[in-house]
Amino acid sequence: MPAQKNATINKTEKLENFRGDMLVQYPNMPLIPERGNVVVHSRHDMPCKTHYASSRRDYYKITLVTAGTGRLMLGAKQYVINGPVLIFTNPVETKIWETDTPQEGYNCLFTQQLFEKHRHYREEVTRHPLFQVGADAVLPLTAAQVNTLQTIFQQLMREYNDTAAYREEAILIYLQLLLLEAKRIGMQASETHIPLNAGQMLAQRFTDMLEKQFPIETPAQQLTIRTAREYAQLLNVHPNHLNATVKQVTGRTVSEHIRHRVLLEAKLLLLHTDWHIAAIAWSLGFEEPGNFTHFFKSQAGQSPHLFRIS
Repeated sequence: MPAQKNATINKTEKLENFRGDMLVQYPNMPLIPERGNVVVHSRHDMPCKTHYASSRRDYYKITLVTAGTGRLMLGAKQYVINGPVLIFTNPVETKIWETDTPQEGYNCLFTQQLFEKHRHYREEVTRHPLFQVGADAVLPLTAAQVNTLQTIFQQLMREYNDTAAYREEAILIYLQLLLLEAKRIGMQASETHIPLNAGQMLAQRFTDMLEKQFPIETPAQQLTIRTAREYAQLLNVHPNHLNATVKQVTGRTVSEHIRHRVLLEAKLLLLHTDWHIAAIAWSLGFEEPGNFTHFFKSQAGQSPHLFRIS
């Protein structure tokens, strides 16, 4: 029993050293702030160490590994990293890194907030095949592909560290180019694609159905599917089965996915529309504004009104 207790303490101590899956022990490590949008850095300057991140993140991440070895688990899939690869990490799947040798390359981390001013780009990320739950998100690379991707990451770093006009627009352009190149590489590797298992397919159908309800574009538009039970009915499965499967694949329950997505849309509407809070509440499925205020405050830590004016 003491050994088990010590193991629990050691794991807790390890987890306390992380914010998301970025090591706090590196004082210069660029972290995604609570309301930030993008970070680009070199893996040489910010070295990756063995770590465990069993909780979800609030950001997407694209990693180019040009050298180094190790093992990576994304969701239910395990990968041996031994050579140049491109890695896509979505916000919901659990992630475990075990590093064998020092790694070189780049990381680009970004949240959906990056697209608040450019919402037409958001679909390109949320529906990108390599960001889907259960996708084969680690792509082996040829020397030519590494050269192309390195050039894009170097341009991303230059724009990230610059203060010139249209900096964010330039970052979005290079990010789009990176997503496009990844699609091309993924298509070339599709011949060896391993089909999703039944659980992964169900989780993907659920997340697709959830995402298709957004964005809310007019005050007359209202969410039509609001609860885990309603999603289960439309997917023709028992609610308990849907919840257990989604939890196993993504690390998060159906209700947690719904709450997170509704909260994100609420923030977008509060920041980028002049709609009355009662209208936003109705569009998001809250018949009473007070219920929406209670939900928002419990999830975001402040009232919708304070969030809008802060």
